[in-house]
Amino acid sequence: MELAELHGKSFTVWLTDDQEESVVFSGTARWTGTELLLDRTPKPPFEIRAEWQDRIRAVTNEKVKKILLGAEYYLRLWVGSLPSSSNESEFERTGLRWPE
Repeated sequence: MELAELHGKSFTVWLTDDQEESVVFSGTARWTGTELLLDRTPKPPFEIRAEWQDRIRAVTNEKVKKILLGAEYYLRLWVGSLPSSSNESEFERTGLRWPE
């Protein structure tokens, strides 16, 4: 997939944890020529890292499209909690917050 083709398309990042709970963050894909971002205006953009880009998929099912808030494309990532002994400064902040 050419990343430039995603520019301006509705896009969702779908996060799932180890308990099979999920949250979705929607916005618009923005290709800058060097990086792909999920534009979530007025919130800061979320970078779709190069190592994840081959996992981007088109939404082909209307039921899934509704769940993914109308997205044309999505990226699904699996996430977990940081161990209590971890140093948070060693991790990159994404700006995405799991709802409480």
